[in-house]
Amino acid sequence: MANTAEGPCAASTTYRVQIKDSDASIPGEEVDIDGGVSAGGAVQATITSGTNKVPISGSLDAKGGGSGTWHTSGGLVECSGRWNAKRAG
Repeated sequence: MANTAEGPCAASTTYRVQIKDSDASIPGEEVDIDGGVSAGGAVQATITSGTNKVPISGSLDAKGGGSGTWHTSGGLVECSGRWNAKRAG
């Protein structure tokens, strides 16, 4: 779940991110994710949709939970906030 702290973006948004090996994707969404999760759980990636880029960073634990920050870049709208993750059941 992504929560917006600053800017006119939606207050919160939920995505189902699939992580296979160290690669991340969002099934059903037309986005590119460059980056991923290191063996130690560090998250460093940029989500791109059209001209909008959203760099994210943070960390995941061994159980698939974690958190971090995000901000928009390159689009018409500037927003930033935090994200939280949990492993889907």
